Amino acid sequence: MIKNFLITALLIAQFSTASPLTDGALRLIQIGSEIGSRDIVMRGQSLLMKGAFDLNDFDAIYETSKQMRYGNTLMGYQPQPRVANEILIKLVRQSHDPALYDYALYLLDGKGGFVKNDFLALNLFEESFEVHGNADAAFIAAVIRNESLVPGTKDERRIGELITFAVLNKVKGASEYQAQYIDSGHWRSLNVRYWKDWLASQ
Repeated sequence: MIKNFLITALLIAQFSTASPLTDGALRLIQIGSEIGSRDIVMRGQSLLMKGAFDLNDFDAIYETSKQMRYGNTLMGYQPQPRVANEILIKLVRQSHDPALYDYALYLLDGKGGFVKNDFLALNLFEESFEVHGNADAAFIAAVIRNESLVPGTKDERRIGELITFAVLNKVKGASEYQAQYIDSGHWRSLNVRYWKDWLASQ
């Protein structure tokens, strides 16, 4: 999707503040794809690159990684998951919240080119909750701890804090999980096979 020198530049870019161009760029890419206009898609991609390179916008860089992960049939761009993952990891090191959350889901599911790692996923979800107030991350962290997917993490006080935050912020599935799997007094497992699919179905 992007020439090799742009990919290299993106991987070594210094990240700073967010740009208002990202949403507009994504709208152009979406509209262009829907109506089959390569010109509109290219305009959107140019704006995205401006946000990523000129403005060092975390969101633009994150969205670029998603564009690279899935490719673009209209433009003839093949998916480049390896490069997308490298960009994602660099954003995680900068504690960019959408990247933290996305990467943690890939680790929890063991998909997207990542090896399953529940412990690292839990740490990332909790960082997303603590640093960025991400209620969706709090919910998943509560489930991981409650179901002891990571040994030694079933801390009732911490689980209560996480699930309460998720419920108060109206995370889909959180209040039902609290009632059925935490407050009921009967241990049961949610048995989620792939979290990305489960969350999309809520």
